[in-house]
Amino acid sequence: MKFNKQLVKNFFKKNIENIYNFINSPIDKVKKRNLKKNKNTINYKKSFYLFKSFSKSERYKNIIEKLSQFKKDELNRPKSKRKKSSKKQKPSSIINKFAKSKKYQQFFNKLNLSNTFNLEKNKSKIKQNFSKFYSNINTKKYHLKLSDKLKSIKFINLKSSKEDKFKKKKTDQKIGIIFYGDHNLIFLSLIINLNNKVQIDGVTEIPIPGNVIGDSTVEDSNELANIVLDSINLLDLTTSPLLVVLSSSFFNIHTFKVSDLKQITQSDVKVQSKSPYLPVNTIVDFLRMSDPKISNGLVRAIYSKKDLIEGWTNTLEIINLPVIGLIPAAPNIFDYITNKVIEEITILIDIESTSTTVLIGSKLAKLTSHKLPFGSSLYVSDNLEETSLNYFDRLLNSIILIMSDDKEKLPSNIFVMGSGLDKLIKKNMNLPKGFRKISELDLTDFSYIPKSMKIHELVSASIDSTIYSLTTILSSCV
Repeated sequence: MKFNKQLVKNFFKKNIENIYNFINSPIDKVKKRNLKKNKNTINYKKSFYLFKSFSKSERYKNIIEKLSQFKKDELNRPKSKRKKSSKKQKPSSIINKFAKSKKYQQFFNKLNLSNTFNLEKNKSKIKQNFSKFYSNINTKKYHLKLSDKLKSIKFINLKSSKEDKFKKKKTDQKIGIIFYGDHNLIFLSLIINLNNKVQIDGVTEIPIPGNVIGDSTVEDSNELANIVLDSINLLDLTTSPLLVVLSSSFFNIHTFKVSDLKQITQSDVKVQSKSPYLPVNTIVDFLRMSDPKISNGLVRAIYSKKDLIEGWTNTLEIINLPVIGLIPAAPNIFDYITNKVIEEITILIDIESTSTTVLIGSKLAKLTSHKLPFGSSLYVSDNLEETSLNYFDRLLNSIILIMSDDKEKLPSNIFVMGSGLDKLIKKNMNLPKGFRKISELDLTDFSYIPKSMKIHELVSASIDSTIYSLTTILSSCV
């Protein structure tokens, strides 16, 4: 059948608006009403049957095929040729106008017409893509619903959540803390921000056998590294820096006048004389407490066993993660307390299971440590109120005896920390008069909510005092 241009022209000229109105009309029972009659429109029912009957004819199929081919040919032709040809053709051609119009392109793109077009089959698709939007866009109900929805969307919250997420990536740092004491390894996974606010998101406590770490040395660095790596993987710390904290009982502290030393090295005779360990098995770390140019200034010396430190450094080399430091527990907290509390003399007690470490000194001045041969294990019983009093009585007498040599007076408060403190007292139990927990000083801002953590595995009944000590040490280090 030949393509009759006049037929197409007459048909589209009379009915193109009706066809498009039909496509954009809602198709449901409520909207089966007669459209207003005027010069350019016919009623809904007539347009439906006209279009339905015409869609089944061979002429319609050929028209659609020709129009589709015309569109493809126009799009595939080079731009230069298209411009030239457009000058020759008369712009008044209704088919050319229709083929180039947006309505035509939307019509054929959305309906995806084929040679076997079925109006009933594509009715729902027409409604979805055209009628629903155009029939509702100008109604009051639509505007009301839209305004309600816009009000309900919290754009500010969405923006702030994106900013918070972005800030978290930039400023927050995930850090792992490893604490060893009393044959237990405690691992903390925490996040610290620029304001030194700490959020603990994972904790594990693992008992360590004597064949891995003895009383004062690391016996098997490889096995210790395997244990540490297991906990690091468990707490997702494989890319985080580590801070390693060892219990205070592994260290001894003494302060010298710079003028009394020939040289600030461990080979100095006076430095060696204060070491509790053999010279060949001693390692000393020095800290200037005043301006290096001042000859009568002070220098702090921290002593430890060489084989203990080497055992841990060997372990950390096997782990192969960035390390913030390997430090004793008490000295950092002592310095933190002296910045917060004004006392002529400050005393800090670190209680462990089998020993107690006493630190006595003042801000940026003399500091010495003393190791007492008793800890919490001798005083733990069913009646903690009575037995803890016995421990603190003995502790107070030992402190008085130590300070009697220098004829110094006791401060108003003796500060207490350590893993042994959790075993000596109940959670809300007060310490005897003259003793004060470091947690009462608000030295650090941290969040510790075990119920909200995915990993919270403990051997001890409580490690609250240790948690507070470790977060305080981290805040003082970073």
